[in-house]
Amino acid sequence: MQATSGADGSFRVGPVLPGQYTLSLHLGSSTGEAAQMVLAPLKAASVSFVVQAGGESLTVTLGVGQAGAQTANSGGEELSSHEVSSLPLNKRDFSQLLLLAAGTMTDANGATNFTQQFAINGQRGVEATFAMDGADTTDPEMGGATFTNFDVDAVEEIQSSSGGLPAEIGFGAAGFTNIVTRSGASGFHGSVFEFVRNSAFDARNFFDHATPATPGRLPPFRRNEFGFTNGGAVILPHLYDGRGKTFYFGQYQGFRQVLGTTQVFPVPTAAQRPSAADGNIVDDPIEIQQPDGSFVSDALFVPVNPAIAALLARYPLPDLPTGAYGANTYAAASKVMTDADQFSIRFDHKITSKDQFLARFIFDNLTGPTTNPDQTAIDPQFGVQYIDRQRNVMGAWTHTASPLLVFESLIGIERSTPGFPTPDLTDPAVKFNDSTFEGFDTAGGSVAQVYGNVFQGRQLVNWTRGSHAMTAGFEVRLNRDGGYFGTSPNGEYDFGGGSAYSAATDAEGNPVTIQSQSGTMCPTATCFLTR
Repeated sequence: MQATSGADGSFRVGPVLPGQYTLSLHLGSSTGEAAQMVLAPLKAASVSFVVQAGGESLTVTLGVGQAGAQTANSGGEELSSHEVSSLPLNKRDFSQLLLLAAGTMTDANGATNFTQQFAINGQRGVEATFAMDGADTTDPEMGGATFTNFDVDAVEEIQSSSGGLPAEIGFGAAGFTNIVTRSGASGFHGSVFEFVRNSAFDARNFFDHATPATPGRLPPFRRNEFGFTNGGAVILPHLYDGRGKTFYFGQYQGFRQVLGTTQVFPVPTAAQRPSAADGNIVDDPIEIQQPDGSFVSDALFVPVNPAIAALLARYPLPDLPTGAYGANTYAAASKVMTDADQFSIRFDHKITSKDQFLARFIFDNLTGPTTNPDQTAIDPQFGVQYIDRQRNVMGAWTHTASPLLVFESLIGIERSTPGFPTPDLTDPAVKFNDSTFEGFDTAGGSVAQVYGNVFQGRQLVNWTRGSHAMTAGFEVRLNRDGGYFGTSPNGEYDFGGGSAYSAATDAEGNPVTIQSQSGTMCPTATCFLTR
C-alpha cells in the first residue's frame, strides 16, 4: 500500500491489521532507509527515517495512529504533539487542553493543590483519572492529575475519553486521560525554552490605581518557566551502540512564580487594642439593657489574657480609612510564591523483532503556593504552603505473538506526599468567630501531611479477528497510605460572637460581673448586650 501526504504532512493508509510492517519514505527523488515498526491494536506508534537529500542527512519522524481504533465514549479529545505545542497554554499546563472537550469544565471546589481538577459531564473533579504511557498518575490523595507541569515539548499525544470508558480502565467514573510521552529516535534532537510573564509587560486597566497595597499601580506578578528536552539513540563508546534498538528521551522543566494579591480585612485600631496597664479591650459604644428594661449607651472593658494581649498588639495598624471596613480597614499586598522542578527520563528498547520494552521515571518537587495569603499579609511566618514530592516509575513490555495477537504487561509505582505545613511553631491562633477582625495566625501551627503510594500491575491481551478488535486482561492496584494531622498545636484563643454575657460565678455562687466604662455592674441575669 502507498499514500501521498497532504500539505500538512499527514496521510492515511488502511485498513491495516496489527502486526509488523516495513515502511519506506520518498521525498522527491530521495528515499528513506527502510524502517521496521509494530502496530498494536488501539495504540499509536512512531518511527524515524533518515533520508539522504542533496548530500545532507534529514531525519523524519512519523507518528502513526489507527483511525479505526476508536473506543466507545460520549466525549473526549485526541491531540497530537503538534497541537499540544501550538495551542496557547497558560502556564504551559497541558491539562488545560482538556477544556476543549465537550462537557468538561474546571472544578473550582477541587483546586486545592498545584494542579487543576476537571468536572466532566457534571461529576466531581476527583472522579477523573489520569495516566502517562498507560501507567496511573492520578493523585491518590488530592485527586486530579500529578505531573501537569510536564514539558509540553515532551508530549507525543493526549488521549482523552469520557462517558463509556475503555475496557482496560477499571476505576474512575467521569473521564480518563492518557498522556503519551515522546520517545527518542535515530539522531540526537532536543529543545531549550524560556517562558516569561511579568507585570512590567502589562498595560494598566481602568481599575488599576495606586493604593497602599499596590503603590506601583499594577499588582506585582513574576512567572518564569524554563527547561530543555533531549533524545536520541543510546550510545556508549566502546561499550554499546543502541542505534536502531535503544533510545532515550529526557526533559526538565522549572517553574518560578511570585504572584502579588491584594488583601483587605479589618484589624483593631489603636484604641481597640489591650492597654498595657490593665490588659482590657474597650469595646465600641453599645446599648446596654438595664434591669428596668431601659437602654443606655455604654462600653465594656473586656479582659484579655496577657499573653493574647501581646499578640493582638502585633496586628498592623489600619491604613485605609476609606475602605470597606472604615477606620479598621487594612490593605496590603501579599506575595504568593510557587516553585517547581520536574524531570523525566524514558528508555525504549527493541529486544527482538516481536518484543518491545519501555521504562520511564518522573519526579516532581512542588513547593507552594501559599494557601492563606491573608495571613502572610499580617506576618510572613503565618503562611501555610502546599508541598508535594511526586514520583512515578513504570515499565511496560509488548510481545507481538502474531499479527492478530499482542500481549501487553505493565508495572507502575506512584508516590505523592501532599502536605500543608506552617513555619510558625510558637504563636497560638487568635480567631474572631463574629468576624469582627481578621484572625491572627489562624493556622496556629496546624499541619497536615499525607503519604500516598499506588502499586499497579496490569496484563492485557489484544486479539483481532476480521473487523473485530477485542481486549481482555486483569489489573491489580494496591494503595498504601499514611499521614498525620495536627489542629492548632500552638494553642487557640477564640473571641465568641453573639450576645456577650458572664456565665461564671464567684465562690458564693453569685454571677461574675462585667465592668462597664461608666462603672455600672451588669450581672448575667439582668444585663446583656445587644447589637
